Amino acid sequence: MSSEHDATGPEPGPVEPGPVEPAPLEPAPLEHGVRLVVGYDGTDFAGWQAQPGQRTVQETIEAAIDAMGLARSRLRGCSRTDSGVHAEGQVAAFAVDRALPERGWTIGLNGLLPDDVVIHAATPCAPRYDPRFDATRKLYRYLIRVGPTRDPLTRRAAWQLGPRFARRDVRPRPSTVAGYLDVSAMRDAAQRLLGTHDFKAFKAVADGRENTVRTIFELRVEPGYGGRDDVLAIEIEGNAFMKNMVRILVGTLVEVGRHRVAPAEMDALLDPSAHRTHAGPTAPAHGLCLVRIWLGRTVATASGHS
Repeated sequence: MSSEHDATGPEPGPVEPGPVEPAPLEPAPLEHGVRLVVGYDGTDFAGWQAQPGQRTVQETIEAAIDAMGLARSRLRGCSRTDSGVHAEGQVAAFAVDRALPERGWTIGLNGLLPDDVVIHAATPCAPRYDPRFDATRKLYRYLIRVGPTRDPLTRRAAWQLGPRFARRDVRPRPSTVAGYLDVSAMRDAAQRLLGTHDFKAFKAVADGRENTVRTIFELRVEPGYGGRDDVLAIEIEGNAFMKNMVRILVGTLVEVGRHRVAPAEMDALLDPSAHRTHAGPTAPAHGLCLVRIWLGRTVATASGHS
């Protein structure tokens, strides 16, 4: 007696093979690294770093690279400048599938970039090179313009200080830096900030990093910038900076120049127990410019003018 499992029938024939799917193409290896020195007017950008739905410097440059028909990695910037902050010597790097000479990069990208971004230089580097880990020091410049009326020619690059924010011990008040700010007091305070200290009081509250020790190599308070007696430049050179650190340092120095904070109070602000609320206000972003970045492993310096 048979069952359904041993029923006899015709032997099955050989199975015809189906169509063979082609193997997926491997992406071309990104064997070439490129390091750029970038300048930009940050007024119309939402900062360096890419953000959904926002115009950023990073994505603007990446779009120009894509328009050249090249495969690339993500563009890695050395400093994540905030919305409105400018740069003369930002450094960025990326990997690409094809090598080009420097002029190929500068001419090619500058021909595709908008007027508020420029590539000053392009040099080869390792494909995985990240300039954030190569920077040894950075130089920022902050511009302040004083006067009873605004100046349309400096409005995008300098903080306008009117009589309401001026020192009170000068009458009549000339439209010069000295008529609005006590430069000697600001320089006294600046000297106290030099060296390696805990700058916890000078970082944004939103900056959650635990290591707040930084080194300031130079802090210059220079009236007469650009040959104008109504413009003050504050230049800060350090090994690294936290979020809003330069702008808070500037805001605090302005409070010193207004005689609202004594230079000697800087000592207490550098104490590890100091808090953000103890320092001065955060200066507006549009007065700040990233001027220069020193690199340690591959080249000596990178700047917008080299």
